[in-house]
Amino acid sequence: MTSYGDIWADLYDPVHDMTEDIPYWVEEAVSSGGPVLELGCGTGRVAIPVAQAGVRVVGLDNSSAMLKQARAKARKLNLSSDALKFVRGEMQDFSLEERFALAIIPYRSFQALLSIADQQQALASIKAHLVRGGRLIFDLWVPDADQLVADASMPFLDRETTDSQTGRRYLVWHRDQYDTLNQILYGHAIVEELDPQGIVLQRVYKDFTSRYLHRFEALHLLATCGYQVAEVYGGFNRQPLDETSDEMVVVAVAQS
Repeated sequence: MTSYGDIWADLYDPVHDMTEDIPYWVEEAVSSGGPVLELGCGTGRVAIPVAQAGVRVVGLDNSSAMLKQARAKARKLNLSSDALKFVRGEMQDFSLEERFALAIIPYRSFQALLSIADQQQALASIKAHLVRGGRLIFDLWVPDADQLVADASMPFLDRETTDSQTGRRYLVWHRDQYDTLNQILYGHAIVEELDPQGIVLQRVYKDFTSRYLHRFEALHLLATCGYQVAEVYGGFNRQPLDETSDEMVVVAVAQS
């Protein structure tokens, strides 16, 4: 599994400020009755709102730097360890003394598993921690044919964000390369911090690696690992997956 968390820990919250998926994860957590296991929890972007909704959450991540921030935020919000617990571990090989009604892997974190063996091992570990009939929900990037063959020498603007805590503006550029044979994305991100006049104060480079999956590959993988796919959405509003979708949300039920 990649060390995405340690690479991004210092800038994760300012440049990953998306909230559009939060209502979906909270709704699914509440409807499950809990407890909920979040894999790849990072700095608690999803786990904290779920805990605030009254559902017990255990967040697992392999980055000590990310978890340090997550715990600090939880303490600041007076969330007890009974409501929200963070543990360090690898998604494909972990052991907890608890079983969960729901496991979630938000923000495409399943794609940090770079081999089929790691994916299978992760799905087995997750299934072993689910109650009978428990569900697994994760989202994936839908591969775009044009993007896969785009000129990697030309950076493109992925997003512009403003840090809600400091008011600082960030531009996030990408210059990504794709190994289409092995379905590996070699991400090269350029993060620019701007002053109020738009002058670049600093430029930071962040590299990461992930593996993308196609729809039926993902569904076949789940089936062979003991899950029944219940739903496949094209986004967090539960819209149907179609050719315009850039997000795929998969809901699977663990089989006994």
